[in-house]
Amino acid sequence: MKATSFSFGKKVAVMLLASSSFVATAATGGFKMVLIEDTPGVSKIKAGLYQEGVAEAAAATEKQADSFSKHMSLCVAYTHMAEFEQAEQACSSAIYAARRAEGTDSSYKREMRSFAHTNRGVARLMGQDPVAALADFQQATTLEQSEINQHNLTLLNEKIKAVSPVYTASTLKVTD
Repeated sequence: MKATSFSFGKKVAVMLLASSSFVATAATGGFKMVLIEDTPGVSKIKAGLYQEGVAEAAAATEKQADSFSKHMSLCVAYTHMAEFEQAEQACSSAIYAARRAEGTDSSYKREMRSFAHTNRGVARLMGQDPVAALADFQQATTLEQSEINQHNLTLLNEKIKAVSPVYTASTLKVTD
């Protein structure tokens, strides 16, 4: 498992989904997702206890976890549980929460939205919607040129190119 800290008020854990604790329910082919540390349910999700993590995150009050962090946790857990519609909804809620976050500067909101888009891209990809995943990965890299966003876009582009060399992220020009 790889964890990294970013400039958030909280720590962001970048999870390589193919890590040992994440292999149980969702094979992700090396794509990465983001969890917000110190959020209810995250330790259970990281331990592979997805149902418990969902219950803990869903029950969290606003004092325990902001809406963005809570929905990011739900997105990751639902993706691992192969409940892709719920995962996509949770990620979309995280995007919305990031847009309307009060008391944060625009660069922080952009970074938050980028990670929510990259998570939603993984959920969509695992749910067999690579075009929507590509759109999310492109939007994530447009918002923030982070390592995780670049990794996911590059990996999907390589997989698309392997299947059909004519179609790549740059030739599809998918927009959100």
